[in-house]
Amino acid sequence: MNTPLRLHRLTDEARVVAAGARGAARTGLLRPMLPTTGLRIAAQVRRWGTGPAIGFSLGSVRHPDQVAVIDLDDDERPETSFAEIDHRCTALALALRDRGIDGNATVGLLGRNSRSFLEAIIGVARTGANLVYLNTSIERGQFQQVATGHSMSLVIHDQEFADLVPDGVARLQMDEKSGLPLLATLPIRRSLQPPVQYGQHVIMTSGTSAGRPRGAGRSGATFNAVAALLDAFPLTVGDTVVIGAPLFHSWAWMNHRLGCLLDCTQVVMRKPDPERILAALAATDATGLVTVPVVLRWMVDLPTRIRRRYRLDALKCVAVSGSALPSSLATEFMDEFGDVLYNLYGSTEAGFATCATPEDLRIDPEGAGRPLPGVHVEILDRRGRPLPVGEEGRVFVSSSETFHGYTDGTDRPRVRGMVFTGDVGRVDLQGRLTIVGRADDVIITGGENVHPAEVEQVLRTNDKLVDAAVAGRPDPVYGAILVAHVVPADRETFNPEELVSWCRQVLGPHHRPRAVVVHDSLPRNPTGKLLRRVLAGDGADFRDPNEYYD
Repeated sequence: MNTPLRLHRLTDEARVVAAGARGAARTGLLRPMLPTTGLRIAAQVRRWGTGPAIGFSLGSVRHPDQVAVIDLDDDERPETSFAEIDHRCTALALALRDRGIDGNATVGLLGRNSRSFLEAIIGVARTGANLVYLNTSIERGQFQQVATGHSMSLVIHDQEFADLVPDGVARLQMDEKSGLPLLATLPIRRSLQPPVQYGQHVIMTSGTSAGRPRGAGRSGATFNAVAALLDAFPLTVGDTVVIGAPLFHSWAWMNHRLGCLLDCTQVVMRKPDPERILAALAATDATGLVTVPVVLRWMVDLPTRIRRRYRLDALKCVAVSGSALPSSLATEFMDEFGDVLYNLYGSTEAGFATCATPEDLRIDPEGAGRPLPGVHVEILDRRGRPLPVGEEGRVFVSSSETFHGYTDGTDRPRVRGMVFTGDVGRVDLQGRLTIVGRADDVIITGGENVHPAEVEQVLRTNDKLVDAAVAGRPDPVYGAILVAHVVPADRETFNPEELVSWCRQVLGPHHRPRAVVVHDSLPRNPTGKLLRRVLAGDGADFRDPNEYYD
């Protein structure tokens, strides 16, 4: 009776090995090299392992003089070579150890994307300390909770966040000459011994469901993870990649590490302005862009004369994740910039799960693609039973990257080793996953379950709206009503009554918003994920001056 399970596992392992070999050959990682170079690379892996501590050390062996990082906000010295940044990371680790930061310590990191942020990741990793990545939208009270819960002894931060750092915690500023850059240029007078054990890199969840962020620990990369990523995106050794997503989030963090493996030149900027991204892609002949869906929206909405100003001949991969990709946006973006869009679905807890290629998105713009090698995805009902193809249920994922529980001791629901992503979805006959919405976002109106994402997809097809979201509100008749929160293209001419009338034509009775609230912009976190709980408020039955009721 165990034979089918063993065969299934062998099949999974074979897929991973095949994907790894295929990806390594395509990217150029298997290219011939001098025996001495191979030995030096092996020495770096033995020294730093496969976790974040390895940093740019492989590139410093293979391409010491080539550009590793371009920091668009460093006017004095925007480019840094592989050899130089590897040296700076080691010097920073020595300086931190001199200040008592070692395997017994926990460091917090709070800042915008920059070369210093990348140096902090690697430098702290080489001390053996734990590193907690803090969301730039964190509140002071939340910061205090996280700092206390993780026993932080040091916070490395940008100046703009100095007032958020809890009292009693040592601090180091990284965007001034007296802070991190000074430490990283100190001469190395002794060698840095690798730690006995490497610390965890704790990615904080967005807190959109529970209202408070929780930490999910990460450490070294497994072969399965590397194989899956090499096979997912059409990047090659030595490519230039613009990172237009926050590095404190697992999405950009993962791509930074993939870029280190492939010796990519990583282009960073503090804020992902859409025209600045286009300018960076054009100026550096970048082949890749890592970003989030809301940035794609900004890029598409730029005036045609601005978009046409930049030639993106080298661009072959725009990889997005971090929040839902609206189907209309996927099509709009590819129609404008070409079939270069890759949509990766995953979560901080589950790791990466599926990837939709441009071909997948052309077939089904709402789809999240097929599972990556080494990843198992199932759709289960509330009792943990598998559902038939095409039926909606809770999405469960297992892989080598699935986390082992939150750092506060809590966990997500699990079934047979698979972790619940928090989403509701379905799988088609071709194995493609479609995400319907968040399980805890479901609105019960008139006895019917409505997923806000389904209504939002329809609202975003209205050319009079720039953005739209749906939240529930208690109602004495229906139990709850749907409220459409919209950003009109032209607020002066926008008529909420016309939108409600349009909804009557395109949506069924239960999916039709009963109220409309007009906004200048919708609340989103730095990865573009909608903060639906902010729109829902405290659930009170109130009427906003900008609100229209049907």
